[in-house]
Amino acid sequence: MTTKSDVLRVEAETLLRIAGSELEAYHLLQHQLSVLVMRTQVMLSLSGIVITVTGFSGRAIAQTSPMARACIAAGIAVVLLAAVTAIFGVLRLRWLSQVLGPDPLKNIIAGLEVRNRKSRYLGLALLLFATGFAFYVIAIIQLLLHVPVPPPAG
Repeated sequence: MTTKSDVLRVEAETLLRIAGSELEAYHLLQHQLSVLVMRTQVMLSLSGIVITVTGFSGRAIAQTSPMARACIAAGIAVVLLAAVTAIFGVLRLRWLSQVLGPDPLKNIIAGLEVRNRKSRYLGLALLLFATGFAFYVIAIIQLLLHVPVPPPAG
């Protein structure tokens, strides 16, 4: 039976072998962490857009129906939760050099553990964002489908 630590060890050994040196393997890990940060920043930018649009249009959407009101409230709350998850799970700063020790293999394994933890947080943040955005879109659809009944003539 293969454990997570076995998988990490094999990945670390492969990374060291392919990179040719501990320094190059460290650079590859830094690049992978940079990719996580860039993807997180894109999600945070999209979250900012959702929050901004809600500030401009939220009231009109919420006045459409109780369901639209619930969806826009849930959507904005879940998008905010996604942003907080991304900020504290991915963007929380801890330098790779803080986990370095004398053993190159253990150093790469420690870096891979950091990468994997941040990847899980990003995955959760993206799932939350997609869920919140779906609520938001349902509220907008309600607004678009809402046809106000004109008052009786008279």
